[in-house]
Amino acid sequence: MKKTKLCITLGAAVILNMLSALPVCAEEKQPEYEQLNYEIADDGHAIITNCFQSAKECTVPEEIDGAPVTEIADSAFSECYFLEKLTIPDSVKIIGRQAFSACSALETIKLPSEIDEMRAGTFDSCSALKSVIFSKGLTELPEAAFYECSSLTSVTLPEGLEILGSESFFGCSALSDIALPKSLTTIADYAFQGCTSLKSIDFSENVQNLGKYIFQDCKSLKDITVADNNSMFIDKDGVLFTKDGVTLVRYPEAKPDSSYNIPDGCTQLANGSFVDAVHLKSIDLGSATVYGMDVFFRCTGLESITIPDGTTDISASMFAYCSSLKNVSLPDSLKKIGDYAFYTCAALTEMNVPHGTSEIGAYSFFNCIELRNIRLPDTITSIGDGAMGYYAESEDTEPKKLDGVTVEYSNNDVIHSFVEKYDLIGTGSGSSKLWIWLVSIGGGLVVIAAIVIIVRLRKRAAIPKPVPGGRTGSATKRPADKKKGV
Repeated sequence: MKKTKLCITLGAAVILNMLSALPVCAEEKQPEYEQLNYEIADDGHAIITNCFQSAKECTVPEEIDGAPVTEIADSAFSECYFLEKLTIPDSVKIIGRQAFSACSALETIKLPSEIDEMRAGTFDSCSALKSVIFSKGLTELPEAAFYECSSLTSVTLPEGLEILGSESFFGCSALSDIALPKSLTTIADYAFQGCTSLKSIDFSENVQNLGKYIFQDCKSLKDITVADNNSMFIDKDGVLFTKDGVTLVRYPEAKPDSSYNIPDGCTQLANGSFVDAVHLKSIDLGSATVYGMDVFFRCTGLESITIPDGTTDISASMFAYCSSLKNVSLPDSLKKIGDYAFYTCAALTEMNVPHGTSEIGAYSFFNCIELRNIRLPDTITSIGDGAMGYYAESEDTEPKKLDGVTVEYSNNDVIHSFVEKYDLIGTGSGSSKLWIWLVSIGGGLVVIAAIVIIVRLRKRAAIPKPVPGGRTGSATKRPADKKKGV
């Protein structure tokens, strides 16, 4: 027994001695790029192409195997869901498309001191990212750069930046303020859409180009200010206008006033200029007679409005979802009501379309659930699909007819056909069926008279009948040797 224990002891000692002679891997320092994939370009620089998805922290090295790291490839860190901290060295000059997209745990990132190029969607859906600092070099923030970075509260943009790309801060709901560099000239479409905490914005003298709906769904925005020496834009009491005052560009959504008067000299309202201005209950349009699309879209507090004389078009979706709108006065100059113009104006009870109006767009009064009486002039020449008399409980349900909808008119074929097609109550009549009946009868009589005349003439002139196999009017058959194919 003792001999066995001794053998075991000696064996264990030998094994331990052998193990101690082997290298201890755990104590070796692994390379910094151990959790990164990369490739060496033809000109000798290294490109980071991928990162292990299990990584929580990552430091990109300045060089790999003697090659300087100058580029982060497209989607290199995309969907690294566990990555919380990332450091990128100054050697990196290019950051690829969606390089850090959907890194949902990423809270902090150290960027290079100078970046030459960033591509679209760089930080798309980095929902935990709170702060980013750009030092210099960047001239364009690409489209969707911070798309739906919902925790982002601070961004330092570099002097020298000229362009904010489309949707660059789309859905950054925690961003309450941002300092735009003086070098900025262009803000593209939807740049700040959904920045629900943004309270104010200040344009420098160099801002010259503004895209569509850049402040849509900015529910906290109260003021837009512009440098006095800006050559393109001006602000009036926190409302954005073109420099000449002719066009109102944007009324801030959170401006607390319940009423507003369009100032003298303003004749045009831009696309979406009052979208979601929910505090407004009344507005005096003054001499503004030209309107872009969606002007008062979802102004849910607006109760009444008078469209000034000289207006010819009510634009598409101009009052869509104005759920409190009860009274609308339309001018005699009106020619057209656009598609979806009064869509879902649930409080609207009556509509008098003036004489001279020729077009009513598709779904223009759809979902107006209280609208039971509509007066249409006989000047109407077209009515779009579903224009009136119907509603839908949701976007996914089939439209239903509203009970008791009456369309008042005198004599108009277009209106009459519409009323019949949609089974509405009409007060007038159409002339088309009568004319069709009269024309049909008249045409039939003309045909009968022509036949009688031809028969009589044939008898008098002895016009020969067509001979089978021969040409019309000839009594002689074609000779056998002249037949086709002989």
